[in-house]
Amino acid sequence: MRGGRHSSTNTRRGAGHEKQRSGKMKRITTVSILAAGIILGTLSAGARAEDNGVVKGKVIFKGDAEKYKRTTLDTSKDANCKKSKDKIGSYEVILNKKSDPITVQNVLVSIKEGLGDKKGTPKTDTVKLSQHGCEYTPHMIALMEGQTLKVVNEDDTNHNIHFLPKKNEEFNFSQPKKDPDAGKDLKLVAEPVFKIKCDVHPWMGAHVAVFNHPFFSVTGEAGTFEIKGLPPGKYVVEAWHETFGTQTMNVEIGTGATVEKDFTFEPK
Repeated sequence: MRGGRHSSTNTRRGAGHEKQRSGKMKRITTVSILAAGIILGTLSAGARAEDNGVVKGKVIFKGDAEKYKRTTLDTSKDANCKKSKDKIGSYEVILNKKSDPITVQNVLVSIKEGLGDKKGTPKTDTVKLSQHGCEYTPHMIALMEGQTLKVVNEDDTNHNIHFLPKKNEEFNFSQPKKDPDAGKDLKLVAEPVFKIKCDVHPWMGAHVAVFNHPFFSVTGEAGTFEIKGLPPGKYVVEAWHETFGTQTMNVEIGTGATVEKDFTFEPK
C-alpha cells in the first residue's frame, strides 16, 4: 500500500512537472513568436525607411517675360500701409529673371495620383501666415490636414482675414494691429487650392491648399521644388499656378531613387 501511494504520488508529481514543462514551452513559443514579429516588424520598417524616393526639379517660364512685369499696387487707402512699405508689387506672376532659364515662383507642386493608401509621415509643425507690410507672406500656403495654421498681424494697422473655401469653414475675422505673438490658430480639412483675401485692403491676397498626405512643395525664389519620402511607384505629379494654370507629368520612382523633372509654363 505504501508503495502504491508512493507510486500514485510520483505519478501526480510527474503530471505536475509535465504541465509546468508544457507551460514553459508555451511561454517560450509565445515569446519566440513575439520576438520574431518584432524582428520582422523592424525589418519591414527598415525596408520602408529605405523607400525614400525624391522627385525634384524647376518650374520654367518660356515666353515674353516683359509681359509679366510686377506692377506697383495702390496702397493709398491705408496710410499705415504706405508708411510700413512704400511699394507693394503684384503677386499674380513672379518670375526669377536672373536665372537661366527663367523660373516661376509660388507654384504648388504635389503628387496627384499613385499614392493609394500611402500617407507618409504626418506633418505636425505649425504653418505661419503673416500679414507684414500689408502683404500676405507666404503668398502660396501648403499644409497637411491636422496641421495648425497660425495667422498673425505684424503691421501697425488692423487687418481682416477672409477665407473663401468650398469644404472648410469660411473664416472671416478681424485682427488688431501688432498681434504677432497671439495670432489665431486654425485647423483645416483637406481641400484643393482656395483663396484668402483682406476685406480692408483689396490688394492683399493669398492661396491655401490642404492635403491628406505630405508629398507637396511650393517653389520659392529659385523656382525649384522637391518632394521627399516617396515609396517606389508610378505617380502623376501636378503643378498649379494661379495665372498659368495646371500641368501634370508622369514619373516612376525606384526604391530610394531621385528623379529630376522640370515643368515648363509657356503662356500663349
